[in-house]
Amino acid sequence: MKKPPAFAACALAALLLAGCGERTCTGILTAPGDEAARTFTLQGDEGTVYSVTLEADAPVVPWPEGTNADDLYSGRWPALRLSVKGRVPLFSGGDPVALTASSVQIDAARQPEGLTLEDGTSLSVWQASFDREYCAPDGTVLLEERLGGEAADALEAVSGLTDTARENILAFYEAQGILYDLPAQLEEAWAAYSESEGFDLYTLGQEVTRSAENDTTLWFVTKVTLPLGGRVVTEEQFCAAFDKATGEALGPGDLFTRTGGELAAALLDAGGITDEPRRSGMLAAFDESRVVFRAEALEVFYPAGSLPGEETALILGLDYTDGVKALLQPRALPAGAR
Repeated sequence: MKKPPAFAACALAALLLAGCGERTCTGILTAPGDEAARTFTLQGDEGTVYSVTLEADAPVVPWPEGTNADDLYSGRWPALRLSVKGRVPLFSGGDPVALTASSVQIDAARQPEGLTLEDGTSLSVWQASFDREYCAPDGTVLLEERLGGEAADALEAVSGLTDTARENILAFYEAQGILYDLPAQLEEAWAAYSESEGFDLYTLGQEVTRSAENDTTLWFVTKVTLPLGGRVVTEEQFCAAFDKATGEALGPGDLFTRTGGELAAALLDAGGITDEPRRSGMLAAFDESRVVFRAEALEVFYPAGSLPGEETALILGLDYTDGVKALLQPRALPAGAR
């Protein structure tokens, strides 16, 4: 038999190596695999079905809370969304396609129970690592609920608090709960999807972060992200202050030398807001819980739609001048404020 030319043999070898190179395949696992054989079947996003065999030392990384590596075989979830890195033969010729996996990542898990809209449409719910997805019957993601940091996460960075103080702060945020209406937002997303061919998923979420502190007082901000339509979002902010020794929530009288309309007028004076009718609108929409304490400045927050003629949210930033400090109780000046 005549040998192929050297350059042809090299080209063939390069082609075979390229075909056996690793790549990442994404798809859905809907039935438990065989744990003893370390195999499972993956329905690829592009339509290809893969017969996956894990290498002996292949790691399985579960990202969503509540999942673990054994879920490839346990059947605890109706479906798992996976990213599988591995080798596919160049000339597989089979259905399913053989895939030898060097690693597997669990990206999302479908929850056993979904949600039903007012018109009877059933939505599936997928739990990922940092968000929860609500999907239409055809798999389209209607709404992405971002899972931001909670009060417990923010408290981890605070030292010196007693157990009682921590418990009281956590109880405050447990009572506060979620500040957006998820069912209403899902209905809006479904209506937009049903009426438009160019639908963009809706996004919303909530997170609690520490905004400032001093020796006696601790401040947290709850930031709520709400969709205005598609990927366009707006934010709302709410600030709460706590006594460090007890964890009890502090009211406006504990923080300011004036309250209500007098405080609003003084803050607008400090910000140089004198023109009408803008000033009157800001006085009417003022909310003490939206005065956010930060180390570098005081922020008076007005959400989108709260001020006449303003389509977006507005933040009035105030440096800690002598005039602003005069509006604060002694315990209400954050550490580092100048």
